[in-house]
This record gives sequence, structure tokens and C-alpha cells, in this order.
Amino acid sequence: MSDTATLDRDAARAKHEGLTQLDVTKTLRTYQREWFAQLREDVFEQGRPFAIAGANVPHEIWEALDIPFITDVWYSGLVAARRQSGYYSDFLTSQGYHEGLSRYGALTLAVLLDEANTNKPWGGIPKPSIVCNWMHDRTSRIMADFSGAAHIGLETPVLDKPHPEWWKMSRWQWEDLDGSDRIDVLLEQFKDLVAASERVAGKKLDIDRLREILDRVNKQEEKFDEIRTIIATAPKLPARLGEVMSQTMGIQWHRGTEWALEQATRFRDEIKHRADNQMWACPNEKIRLMYVGQGLWQNLDFFTEFEEKYGAVFVRSNYLSIASDGYLRYGTRDPLRNLASRYVTMSEQMHIPGTGSAWAIHEAKEQRIDGGLSIEGWWGGRMINVALEEAGIPILDFPVDAVDGNTWDQAKMSALVSDFIEQRVIPSMAKRA
Repeated sequence: MSDTATLDRDAARAKHEGLTQLDVTKTLRTYQREWFAQLREDVFEQGRPFAIAGANVPHEIWEALDIPFITDVWYSGLVAARRQSGYYSDFLTSQGYHEGLSRYGALTLAVLLDEANTNKPWGGIPKPSIVCNWMHDRTSRIMADFSGAAHIGLETPVLDKPHPEWWKMSRWQWEDLDGSDRIDVLLEQFKDLVAASERVAGKKLDIDRLREILDRVNKQEEKFDEIRTIIATAPKLPARLGEVMSQTMGIQWHRGTEWALEQATRFRDEIKHRADNQMWACPNEKIRLMYVGQGLWQNLDFFTEFEEKYGAVFVRSNYLSIASDGYLRYGTRDPLRNLASRYVTMSEQMHIPGTGSAWAIHEAKEQRIDGGLSIEGWWGGRMINVALEEAGIPILDFPVDAVDGNTWDQAKMSALVSDFIEQRVIPSMAKRA
């Protein structure tokens, strides 16, 4: 059967039966496994240095220095997807770590500390040569001390002049948006990170290569922006949220590489093909829901449970949207300054009242949202939920941890969401009709 005939057959079936897995999901999994296996071989057998970092750390510096890296929350998500988060959460408790602390990045530490266990996700992780995260993150300090690695703790100055509609300025007007003085503060810390990374790599940073990497990152994020627009404007959802989240973050952790740009392009092309051919995740779509804050990485399939019963689909999360509004930074003449601008405010833009509230409400309107779920968390996230409620978007505070399987009760969570849809979302939609 020709490729065209296969696509036509899949499109016709999807109109009546809903969608199967994205093709790019399969290629992502294959690449991730092969990349990770090569990393383990390089580190364990050849002694190659590598890094572990938080999500909002300039990985592009290490890419330019040929230092492979792992993001703590990405690997924690892998632990959760492998259904081993309960074990590693208990392990942290047994080692004296407070069981009430978030496991979002700490599961990576647990795998590293649990040297006696051989059954680890993708074989486990080697000890890093350098660890970088924000100053307040004690997990990274423990990880560095345990591994004998260099540790760089970053700290951002307070956001003193917030722009509520920051996403309108972030791509070109980032110097005005973030403030030159604040960018200067983080830039000096990035220079310290570069110096420490150069010592680990045994070579100097090539600024021209870093600039090329940032230009590729921009091209990659442009593909994500196109995907967000397709999902927001298509009559119905062309791809399920769990796959969109996994694809987005899987590519983000390799951002700036040729592979990441190629994979993002394939991702865009497949989403566009599905929308053009009316291949909908839920042909009976009636309700559009969003996810606010951290994603439910321990059970991404949970998002599909409410399609048949209610015609309810999850269409939006922070991950794809911040790729467009937070990562895109044009003007790479000074690549380190460009990076400092991206990271000096990104977290605040998403997670604090005011900037985070305005963005969430804007996103809800753009993507035709009827209600949302939010993992219970700190006060800033709760205030964003309040703002959404005041804007007419009912929100359910979901009482789980993003990755810790010990907090999951399938029957209880299903009942909570069902009740939320029946008692709050559907009546709210009726009022607006």
C-alpha cells in the first residue's frame, strides 16, 4: 500500500474511531533509549564527563562544550512512567528525607543514591561531573556532594517590574521585559557556570557555536508555536495531551541539536496532517480542559479516560505553551545575554500571580477552554487558579504529586474528575451558552 493510501485509510478510520499513537512518539522513544545507552557507555567505559541540571538551566552551554547532560525532572518523569516512583519515594523516606517534600526532581537523586539496586530505569544514571540548579534546590547540592561533582547554584533577582502581558514582549523586547540590571546579575553567574564547565570539558567555550545552537533552538520553538496554533484553532483536538507533553519535553531536553529540530519538524508535520484530515483524538469532542502547572507525569494515560464518557479532552499544558512564549528569544548577537534573559524570569512568568494568572487566562481563551485541573501546590499556583475561576474557568485542585505513585488512587481520581465535569464544568458551559 502506498504512503498516500495509508494516510487516507488512517484519516478515514480516525474520523470514526479516534486516534492511535503518533508516529513521532515511537521515534522519540527509540532515540531516547539509544542516546541514554550511549551516554552510559561513554561515561562508564570511557570516563566522559556529564552533567545533571534542573529544567531552567542553560543546557545549551553544555551542548556547545560537548558535555552530555540529564535534566533531573525529565529523569524523574521517566522513573514515574516506569511505575517505579513509589519505590524510590519510599527509598528517600528510608534515607531520612522528608516524605512530604516534592519528588518532582528528587527521584533522580534517589536513583543515584540507591547503588545496591540493579533494577533502575534504563539502567540508572552514572555520577555526574557537574551539577547545576537554582540555589534553593538542596537536592542538587546533595547530588553533587555524593558524586564529588562541581556544584553551581544559580539565583535570580526579584522581578520588580512585571508586565502582565509578557508573552507579547518576550521574543524581541526581552531586554525591556526582563530589565538590563536583572539580566546582568544572571549573566555574571552564567559566566561562572561557563568557567566551571570549561574545566570539566577541558576546553574553552566556542561562542560562535553557542550562537548557532541558540538559532536552532529558536527554529525548534517556532515549530512548537505552530503546533500550539494548530491545536488551538482546529475544530477538534488532533493529538492527545499526554503525547504532546511527552514529545515536547523529550525534544526540549535535546534542544539546540540537529536531531531536536528535525524531530520538532516531524512533530509539526504530523499534527498538521491530522488536523488537515480531520483525524481527531475524540470525534465526539464536547468539552475542552486544560492542565495548569506541573504535568501528571506518573499517569499521562489518565487524560484519555474521559473522552468516551463525556466527550472531554485535555488540550493544553504549560509545556508546549512556554516553549513558544518563554524559550523563543530572537537576537543572538550576545548568546550568553540572550540565555540570561530567557531564564531570569521564566519561572515567575508561569507560576506567580499577576504574570502567571494573565498568561493562564489568555491561554484558556485562545484554546477555548471549559475547565482545568491543577496539581495542588504552593500559594502562587493556587492564586492562579483563583484568577481562572474569577474569569469563569472552573478549576479542580488535584490532590496528587506530579511523579510520586504513592499518591495515586485510580478510582478516587477518576471519581474526582467525573464529579468535577458533571457538577462544575457542564453547568458552567450551560451558563455561558
